Amino acid sequence: MTTTTRFSTLMRREWMQHHIGWLVVMCLLPAIILVAMPFQGTVELGNKQLPPASLLALMVMAGITATVFGLSWIVAMFQLPGLARRDQQDRSIEFWMSLPAGHSESVVATLLMHAVLIPMLALAVGAGFGLIIGTASLIKLFGFAGLAQVTWGGVIVTMLIGLIRIAFGVALLTLWMAPLFMILMAASAWLKRWGVPAVIGTLVIGGNVLDKVYGIRIVGDLLKAQFDGAGRALFNASHTFEGKTLKTHPEVGEFLNNLGPWALQDAWQAVQQLASPHLIGGLLVAAGCFYLVILARKRAT
Repeated sequence: MTTTTRFSTLMRREWMQHHIGWLVVMCLLPAIILVAMPFQGTVELGNKQLPPASLLALMVMAGITATVFGLSWIVAMFQLPGLARRDQQDRSIEFWMSLPAGHSESVVATLLMHAVLIPMLALAVGAGFGLIIGTASLIKLFGFAGLAQVTWGGVIVTMLIGLIRIAFGVALLTLWMAPLFMILMAASAWLKRWGVPAVIGTLVIGGNVLDKVYGIRIVGDLLKAQFDGAGRALFNASHTFEGKTLKTHPEVGEFLNNLGPWALQDAWQAVQQLASPHLIGGLLVAAGCFYLVILARKRAT
């Protein structure tokens, strides 16, 4: 069996074990919104003016996509630590080693599926539901005549550009978040069910003791820098929205017209931030934790 075949088998295993839960997380909330829409009353706007139909469709699509992506990413990250000991718990580790598949391949397949591919799939599912819900929203607010007011080609192209930028950002986000979820995985591999509480307790108690007693805020500063880097890797690495709000329709329209060049610039800025010493140090920590997970698997065989 070739390396590619073994790895694809490990990836299919992740999908077969978790796909129902993933699809429920991705589809349940948008489906509820769709079912509830016909029963919602009319929207009272008072003196407020609705945005143009194209912009309204984009806003709904972006909101649904972001919600589905966020929920799916949180669930996938929540699952990761417990998967460090899955093969030992279900006694399947001997089977997977008989493929033969190395410990590294098994762990990498789990990480790739949960941290990268599932969030990307969530983006696609969210965009699909966003298009449907956006269309339904236009019909509800403007009637079927509202569909003719939308420049659908521009809306779809704009959404695709945004999706490509964020999908690229997911890979970079994973690099920034790697030390955090790898620490949790290593702790779970060695301390079993006490791993995650031990890490969280150490960070919270240790961070507060260092801050309150010694005036050292290193734990909070490191976590803040990690999350800040991860967020900018996903979106807005170029600080375009720093302290800026697009309040008027012309401002939003001008930004959307320049979305393509902005997305390229923003992605390039995110790549340049990979040279950050903070990220490099975090990846070294993640590599050490990865080795600890491998050692725990070897110890169990």
